[in-house]
Amino acid sequence: MQPEEETALAKTLYNRCWELLESSGRTPDQDVELLTSAFAARHHWLAVGGPEQFAVSDWMVARAAGDVGAGGLALLFARRANAVAEELEGPEWLSASTAEGVARASAQCGDVDEARRWMGIATERLERITDDEDRELIADQLRSLRVE
Repeated sequence: MQPEEETALAKTLYNRCWELLESSGRTPDQDVELLTSAFAARHHWLAVGGPEQFAVSDWMVARAAGDVGAGGLALLFARRANAVAEELEGPEWLSASTAEGVARASAQCGDVDEARRWMGIATERLERITDDEDRELIADQLRSLRVE
């Protein structure tokens, strides 16, 4: 597969994850498709991407895993995504997004204290985002997070 084909496929699979995440009344088969698409996108990004794409794809695996009830898997990949984002020291939106991912995965594992701690970290990082559109996107992610 040519790099441009692999990149296009990775993007298509990532976008499919968002379609499934945002759909209401997802079926069990669609849950499997969501998780499979997230891992497939990650596989292709590992072939043609760089550290930023690796972090984003690990974040998506975490998001998909948590959404289908695999909290432990979500936490594993959320922590991986955040570690890469911290190593990169930018972009600002990625650092905030991966912190949100750790908060979300912690909540899905039932660790309320850790989820709240990471929400605080994500909120601090959110304030450093200079691009209004990026800041609003991550703020929306944080607003959708439920910690109980």
